[in-house]
Amino acid sequence: MKFPPNFNNPFKRENLPERLQNFREARENRKAVKRNFKENIPLNFRERSNARTSLLASVAVLAILVILFNQLDYRLIRKPAIDAQKKAVTAKEKQETEAATGDVTTASVIAVGDNLYHQSLIDAGVSEDGTWNYDKIYTHITDAIKDADIRMIDQETVFTTDHDNVSSYPSFATPTEVGDAIIKAGFNVVESANNHIDDFGEGFLTDTLNFWKTNYPDVTLIGIHDSQEDADTVKIREVNGIKIAFLDYTYGTNVGGIEGKDYMIDMIRKDKITTMIQKAKQQADCIIFVAHWGTEDETMPNEYEKQWAAYLMEQGVNVIIGGHPHVLQPYGRLTDDKGNETVVFYSLGNFVSTQQKLEELLGGMAKFTIQKTAKDGKTSVKILTPTVEPLVMHYNSDSGEFGPYMLSDYTEELASQNGVQKYIGDGVFTLDNLKKKFNEIMSMNVTPSTGTNLLDVTINTDLNMIDSSGNVVEDTASITAEQYYADKGIDITSESFNTADNSSGSAEGSSDDSSDDGSDDGSYDDSSYDDGSYDDSYYDDSEE
Repeated sequence: MKFPPNFNNPFKRENLPERLQNFREARENRKAVKRNFKENIPLNFRERSNARTSLLASVAVLAILVILFNQLDYRLIRKPAIDAQKKAVTAKEKQETEAATGDVTTASVIAVGDNLYHQSLIDAGVSEDGTWNYDKIYTHITDAIKDADIRMIDQETVFTTDHDNVSSYPSFATPTEVGDAIIKAGFNVVESANNHIDDFGEGFLTDTLNFWKTNYPDVTLIGIHDSQEDADTVKIREVNGIKIAFLDYTYGTNVGGIEGKDYMIDMIRKDKITTMIQKAKQQADCIIFVAHWGTEDETMPNEYEKQWAAYLMEQGVNVIIGGHPHVLQPYGRLTDDKGNETVVFYSLGNFVSTQQKLEELLGGMAKFTIQKTAKDGKTSVKILTPTVEPLVMHYNSDSGEFGPYMLSDYTEELASQNGVQKYIGDGVFTLDNLKKKFNEIMSMNVTPSTGTNLLDVTINTDLNMIDSSGNVVEDTASITAEQYYADKGIDITSESFNTADNSSGSAEGSSDDSSDDGSDDGSYDDSSYDDGSYDDSYYDDSEE
């Protein structure tokens, strides 16, 4: 390409350095202009920008502080105030509720009958290595009693620490390991006023007192005492704010008591009992009275029991728990037109034994709830849901199995293996007959007594009732269960009544209570021996 002669070509080699220098100068000028613009921004605009940034930061910090102080205020001031207000409202509502219904607390109670060890039972606790232990006897019953606040048992015999002195029929001395076992099983109230308690006199009775005092001071021991002071002291356990007093008395003993030390055994004496009940009423909310009374092997309460039950009700006893007949008797609630009321379990029968009748192996566990209500500065007590749940004593020396079951846990197979099968007819000791007998006993209606002539008698070792003048008092008011059934047209002595298909399950056979191994260790044969019961030959049970 040709250019005009006067054209200055910028791309000529000689023109390039100049053009490049001009380009560089122009670029620097543009940078300088930008820099000068930034450096020459008005001061008020920069300050506004910085102020805006500071404001935003301050607002953020303030928000954080507000949140923080709000939380601190809630936790330290407002929340305690709210909680206090809620607590005050709750307390007010509770006060209003209590004002209307009262403050209510409860205590649950179970009680079982006679813990009576015969020779086969004693042998069951002796191991080959020479140790003695009876924990296994109570294995099947512990779950049934563990949840109750009060758990009562009638320990029918004295204890001995000397195994050489252990004895069964006719005078009972039980190894102390049995005491260990019943406490391990869960019992915390031990009844001891009974006809066997002085079988070996003062010595073994003192040993028994020492055993409980030394080994189990927290257990409530009733019915026997080591001093007059202790005998005059009401035994009380407190449960959930309810003070429960326990009294325990026996109609008499096989020996007649401890000479010169009447305080050692609580005997049924009207003046003494009345005094102790009044003491108990002043110190406790509820009174449970244990009575060792009744006719052995008789399922109908006698007149002596009924007169005393009525008197105890009038004196303010809340619950009466009876024992000694070795069989169950009915229970119920007694009331009168003066507003008095008591629950009476006439007899809970045997708990642990190896006696030889169906009725003697069918025991009961009494259950009830004590409810205390505090209102307007006053308290009241009610006995709720009293009931008896049937128990059955199982024993078999061949297999070494001994111990009570709740009847609801017992099986036909166990019944067929019970050692009592050796002593009663085939088809008698069955699960069905046990249930029928329980229902039969509990269905009897006991007519309350209005009599008082037996309240002042004493019962001697010959089982005669003696008045204050030394005269024998005849019982002309009692009836037997047999008479009760006869009045209803039921013949319990008939053969059909004593078969497996009968409605009662009553068992024929021996009336002794020897162990199932056949040894003569505990016979209560009506014709030859009476261990302190109201046998018909001594204690006339005539038509009511």
